[in-house]
Amino acid sequence: MMESPAAMHVDHMAITVRPNPTTLAWSNFTTVSTLSGNEDAHIDFNFVIPNRPLRRVGGNFMLAETFEIGVSPIAKVKQGANQTAALLAHEQGHYDIAIAVAWALAADLQTLSAASQGALSTALTTTFNLHRTTRMAAVQQGYDTATGSSQNAAQQAAWLTAIATALTSHASTLQGLPL
Repeated sequence: MMESPAAMHVDHMAITVRPNPTTLAWSNFTTVSTLSGNEDAHIDFNFVIPNRPLRRVGGNFMLAETFEIGVSPIAKVKQGANQTAALLAHEQGHYDIAIAVAWALAADLQTLSAASQGALSTALTTTFNLHRTTRMAAVQQGYDTATGSSQNAAQQAAWLTAIATALTSHASTLQGLPL
């Protein structure tokens, strides 16, 4: 099996992203009796930012110079759903979008700076919510809409290619949408 581009680890960034796992399998999914929206499978994401000591740079507070943002799936599949390779690939696309968002978040976190610890904490929360909630929701919705939730094979292939490119280049946009 080909390894997901999400597995690529770049050492030149001080804040990195560590997905676990990098590639989804049906064994990563919890079986549930129903899902909202008539879905056969659904995935959400856990982002973990470790609590590390702050540093002072030029009189300002910044986050620790190095740490990893952990990303993991919260995946569910409806009992009796046809667990096809196409559906799993679509869910992997959602997961890879989350990983791409985490890389964009990492890039922004590296530059956060504030005059006080409280101001840095506020900036961290604002930046996290911008990426994890606002931007990721728009990209995930765009992915589902364009691909017909995996039913449009041509759009699915185009999005998976764009997602792979965003992961390998640590792009700040995906299909014209900010990460």
